[in-house]
Amino acid sequence: MICPNCGKEYNEKMTCCISCGAELVPLVMDEEQTAFADIIPRTEETEPLPEAVFGGFVRDIPHEPVQAAKEPPKERERRSGRGFFCAAGSFIAAACMFSFIILGAASAALRLATDSGKIAEFAERLDVMSLPAAQTVMLTAEGYEIAPDATLQDAIYVMSQGTGLSREDIKTIYENSTADSFLADRLTEYAEFLRNGELPPKLTAENLKAVFSENLGLIDKTMGMPLSQHDIDLAFAELERAEPVLEAIAPSNIEQAIGGTGLTLLRLVSSVPVIAAEAVLAIAMLAVLWAINRRTARVLGWGGSAVLAGGSAILLTSFFCSVQVFFADCDRFFRDIAKAVTDVIAPDMYLIGGALAVMGTVMLIWAATLRRSRSA
Repeated sequence: MICPNCGKEYNEKMTCCISCGAELVPLVMDEEQTAFADIIPRTEETEPLPEAVFGGFVRDIPHEPVQAAKEPPKERERRSGRGFFCAAGSFIAAACMFSFIILGAASAALRLATDSGKIAEFAERLDVMSLPAAQTVMLTAEGYEIAPDATLQDAIYVMSQGTGLSREDIKTIYENSTADSFLADRLTEYAEFLRNGELPPKLTAENLKAVFSENLGLIDKTMGMPLSQHDIDLAFAELERAEPVLEAIAPSNIEQAIGGTGLTLLRLVSSVPVIAAEAVLAIAMLAVLWAINRRTARVLGWGGSAVLAGGSAILLTSFFCSVQVFFADCDRFFRDIAKAVTDVIAPDMYLIGGALAVMGTVMLIWAATLRRSRSA
């Protein structure tokens, strides 16, 4: 006997299933096997398993690849809009960082140009004897036949005819005299005036006469004979004729020409607190970039680009000033002065620009490394 419900087999004496209580039915037997298919009813149809592909001992069941769920359109729009504003904000922050770097470099250059040590080096580098005589404020040269393109050395040679001085003697006297130190001291006083408003003493013809008198022994030694009193009086007369020019470059007249507001702005820009503030603001843009992006790689990418661009701009500007690209259309007097100033402060500007360029490059390499490690 067999239970038609659960399929349990019993002997012929049993009439009902002890498990489910169903009434038992006779068990039908074939000659070769016991058949249950026609006795036990099918409760539900099941789909056959897909055809198995046997490979070794593992049966691989083919299946369809699972496709990722598509992002809703509104979510895509929201993410793209956020990406645009992040990129725009990052660009503005990087541009501000670049601007603060350039302003800081300009302020540093201005402060270097008014440093007493740099001014002394400038006075040593400046070849005063090669300056054009027509634009040299210390020389009037009226009443002398001096060529328009003559240098100061040529003009002094013409004005000293009869004294026996040669052009080489004139240059030797200047290079070994106290004239360059006198020039450095006066320029330092004017630089301090531009920095902090400390009014320097007025430059007069008597100051120039004193410098000439200090170097009379050098002049006599170079000439091989002492200057006559007549020659000394002639030199003093020429120096007195420069009095109007000295009056024009007096600090009071310079202040009037630049204006009180201009001098205040000049002193403010070249001050140490302003230079420090510009550096702090440039660094603070990194915090702004972090607030916008929240990813180190992006912050380093944008910040490194700004720092590298700023350093490159400083290096290129210093180089172009050194080769006088920016002064090509200026007169010779201004070009010579600008060249001497650039030669003095260019090493420091190269150092600043080079350090910034290296720093920016390191930041960009760091950012690229973080992106590769995240994508790996």
